[in-house]
Amino acid sequence: MTNNMQLENKTLLILKMAFASALSWEIAKFMGSHHPYLAPITVILCLQTTINRSIRFSFHRIVGTMIGISVTVLIAPHLQVNGWTIGTLILIGCFVATWLKRDATTIHQVALTVLLVFDLGHKSGYYPIDRFRDTLIGAFVAVIVHMFIYPPNFTNQASKSIHHFATHLTTTFSKVSDWVGSGLEKQTGYALQTETKQLLKELHQANSLIQDASESLQYNPFTKKSKKNLQNYQQRVDYLTQGYAYLSNVVGTLIAWSESGTITPDQQSIWAAQVKALAPFFHVKENPVVLYPPSETLKVMIPSNLEQQRFHVSLYHETKSLLKKLDQLSKNEG
Repeated sequence: MTNNMQLENKTLLILKMAFASALSWEIAKFMGSHHPYLAPITVILCLQTTINRSIRFSFHRIVGTMIGISVTVLIAPHLQVNGWTIGTLILIGCFVATWLKRDATTIHQVALTVLLVFDLGHKSGYYPIDRFRDTLIGAFVAVIVHMFIYPPNFTNQASKSIHHFATHLTTTFSKVSDWVGSGLEKQTGYALQTETKQLLKELHQANSLIQDASESLQYNPFTKKSKKNLQNYQQRVDYLTQGYAYLSNVVGTLIAWSESGTITPDQQSIWAAQVKALAPFFHVKENPVVLYPPSETLKVMIPSNLEQQRFHVSLYHETKSLLKKLDQLSKNEG
């Protein structure tokens, strides 16, 4: 994700946090809370990067608050406020949460609730009730604001990441073609190997952004078009993954063939043309992505005099396997 995209996402989150905090405070006051700050605290904690994460965190906070209040209200009246009693209550509350098979987030909320309710509850009898009611208000406001005011949607970021990777991949295909046609210079080959490793990082980033985009669409009420686009992007990444794997293997094989000293100028010319012919399959021409099924683009064969040439045979089968996989992906897409 680019710095501009990250800044845009953070800016929206900050604006929502400010608005939802103010709104939840006013609602809590209207509902009679003596501690209205508890509602915006919940808003701040529950506003996560996606609606799905906000809902999950809100659930954990509400459950943890309920357990913490219950344990404290039942036991605290018989105890004095000091470090040991607070520690004991936290221990009991967290073990109750564990017994109820709650996760670590809920356990943290239990501990926090026990601490504050035990201390402030002795000073203000309203605190436990305010704590529960204002937690509900804050969680509800956080989720509703997140869901209906510019809800998170990372499909555009995923699309840009895929487009960037596809452009880099097709450029590298062209570089490999030029390198093979110009004589397989050793240092250039090593540089291309390094470049393919960088491509792998970009591929991982594209896959990660697709996962983020998929999660951002959960509970998002305005996602019909985005879901369709995201499906296309996933199909495109499947294409690009095959292209990356092919290119990485081919560069390694060509370096080994060059170092063996057995490749001829004619074979260099054939494989330069073959690699160049494959590049258009991985180029993203428009957004949303449209897949173009591969045609028969196997430009090389295995004549009898090359049947024992393992590098030529290996590259041939790599290419044939790639085209078969692309054909299959195209049929699945259709």
